[in-house]
Amino acid sequence: MLDQTNLLHSLVVNYTLNDNKVDSFVPFILETIANYQLLDTEKAGQEAGSAEQGSVHKWCTRINSLLQSKVSGAKWAGISFVKISIQQSETLFIQNLQSWSSALLTLLTRPESTLILSDVILTLSNIFGKTINKPELQREVTSQQLPRFNTTLLNLSENQELLSTIFDALSQSCIQFPTIFRPFVENTQKLCLGVLDGMFDYESSVVQSAANCLASITNTGGKTNSLVHWKSISLRLIGSLNFLLDRLFDTIDEEKHASNNLPQFEFPSVSDDYIIAFPILFSRFQCLCECIISLVSLPTSIPVHVPMNQFLDFLCRVYNVCDGSFASIVNKDKNEFYTLMLGVPSLYVHSNKVLSSLIICAGEYFTRHLRLISDIILKLLDQSKDKWLLRNSTYRLTSLCIQKYGIGFVHFVSSPLLASIIDDIRIKQKPQRDVLTDVISNTGKKGGKNKKRKITNSDELINSGIQEFNNVNVDVQISALEVLKTLLMVDGSSIPYNIRSTIDNIILSRILAPFSQLTNSSITTRNESDIQLKLYECLLALIVAPSAFQPTILPHALRIFSSGLKAQPRQLQLFSSQALAICDLMLHSRLPPLQRLPNDSISLSEKNIHESESKETGNNIESKENSNNIVPEKNDNKIEPKENDNIELKESVNNIEPKENIEPKGNTDEHLKNEGETPSIHTLKFSEIDMIPEHSDKKRVHSGDGSDFDAEDQARMFKSFRSDDYTNSDNEDEEMPEIVPDGPDSDYESLDE
Repeated sequence: MLDQTNLLHSLVVNYTLNDNKVDSFVPFILETIANYQLLDTEKAGQEAGSAEQGSVHKWCTRINSLLQSKVSGAKWAGISFVKISIQQSETLFIQNLQSWSSALLTLLTRPESTLILSDVILTLSNIFGKTINKPELQREVTSQQLPRFNTTLLNLSENQELLSTIFDALSQSCIQFPTIFRPFVENTQKLCLGVLDGMFDYESSVVQSAANCLASITNTGGKTNSLVHWKSISLRLIGSLNFLLDRLFDTIDEEKHASNNLPQFEFPSVSDDYIIAFPILFSRFQCLCECIISLVSLPTSIPVHVPMNQFLDFLCRVYNVCDGSFASIVNKDKNEFYTLMLGVPSLYVHSNKVLSSLIICAGEYFTRHLRLISDIILKLLDQSKDKWLLRNSTYRLTSLCIQKYGIGFVHFVSSPLLASIIDDIRIKQKPQRDVLTDVISNTGKKGGKNKKRKITNSDELINSGIQEFNNVNVDVQISALEVLKTLLMVDGSSIPYNIRSTIDNIILSRILAPFSQLTNSSITTRNESDIQLKLYECLLALIVAPSAFQPTILPHALRIFSSGLKAQPRQLQLFSSQALAICDLMLHSRLPPLQRLPNDSISLSEKNIHESESKETGNNIESKENSNNIVPEKNDNKIEPKENDNIELKESVNNIEPKENIEPKGNTDEHLKNEGETPSIHTLKFSEIDMIPEHSDKKRVHSGDGSDFDAEDQARMFKSFRSDDYTNSDNEDEEMPEIVPDGPDSDYESLDE
């Protein structure tokens, strides 16, 4: 076994002594230390001798030298070594906490590069965070150096490249040490509001970090003041948003809301020119919505009161504005109204995010407002047919509501929601244009002077027939399939027959149809696997929640999931394996799931069945003329069956058309006992099913009450079953022979022993 003391000594001597080159060896040094755990002194325990202590001491001494070096690369190397040292060794952390934190704070006050400053901030945040449960270290180090650290962070806020890192460090300091952070609350709040004024993109990390930092400030008030502070910030955010909407909706004739009198934060004023003001106001709206989301999502130390009525008034005010809203009576520029309509979809999207956060936060509070939420969702679906971002956001909100409120919410949106989903996921068709007809028609026009249209597009000559396409955005399709899966799992059995049949056909056709045949499609190779996985999830939901008024698609699903075991995306293979396990539980409710391998055969021929039976039994099957049971015998006596008793085995025992319910009879074991055989749990008896001659003009099935059904009607009622062919049977009232299968239950199971 390698001596770790020699390894650490080798790293220190060979790779860290040269300040100009040490930065190039940092990845190798860190990887070696991580692999061998060279700094884990607790792991060595009492085995650590003087040699090991000497190597560790040299390592710590070298770190201190690198932190004080004049070379930027050496300083960065020292910071990296500090991080891995406090990560691996608690002893090194306690022994060097004072010296390392002081050295890092000194670097933070110097004009260093952004990379070094960012690493120093992250390392110091990690160091102070490790002292939470150590009162002695907090008293000696944290309480003295953390205020200096917070002050330095606020002074560095002018560097916009460091803003995201600064906000994260301030948030961590505020949450972990609220008492120490309390003097810095006001300055931190001003810094956050300066970023949330709309001058930054809401998707940037700076805005997200500022929103989280502003939300974390509410934890600094203590048990009594935190409640007041949280409610004050939430009401001010709502008041700021309403004040912002007053300027945006200046051209809209809307009712005045009481929430307009709420307090608000002070933001820089915008220009009176709507062309300049509206982009800033839209961006500010987005940033403040992100702040509300962070506020209601951040855990609090004590329960707080959420002003739900004010939040609902604000959301309804946004959702009530659309392109059909009444314009204000006051004479306004019509172009201002049209400019407002340009940003309304963005207002809807971020309002959906706020509503989603409130639903997660408030729990069952919105149960009383399900009709209101359903009306909002249906309105957005109707207005977002050509707005992909809004439609995707609406589908996500719908999926959350279905998961949260179940069938009570589905009752309000089921039919129109399914219509929207079907329209987004179905494959549309259009007839191919006849090129020759166009040429002839153009030739016969007056004034055409018999000039034929020049054909320059070769695709018009190659493509023929009906074109299939789906030009819906990929993200919208994925979101629609997710909503469909959720709805099927919640209330799939109650969907009307015609809609359910349409959904089954669309899902099966989308899975079986290759994506390469779709023209004018937004689907790419990268997104194909994502859509295919969602289609498989919807297929599983269809068979888990079957319809009571139409045949099951379980046989099709078994074949599709079996082929999915050989699909190229690994994620699709894993899901297919899980889906087959669920299908096995449906087929064999008393047996554990069957293990399926990718090399399992999907279809079995009659030859393979006979070969398997011959290997297992080694004997022939005895057929009796006047018996209703076919039982494998272990003797060598051969009985030739009559001509009318020939039974042709097909691919699966599922090929039998049942009359009503196919159930095993209770007298099977008694019959076997009379025959002198051991009862078998695999014995199945299908009774009251006629064996019809194969070439009969009319096949019929007895129902038990004397009435007959045509085989065509029976096939429509039970599409999932296929009928075996029984040849040369003259007795139509004869019961189906009882079958004791020696092999697998179906053609989807492996015959390998």
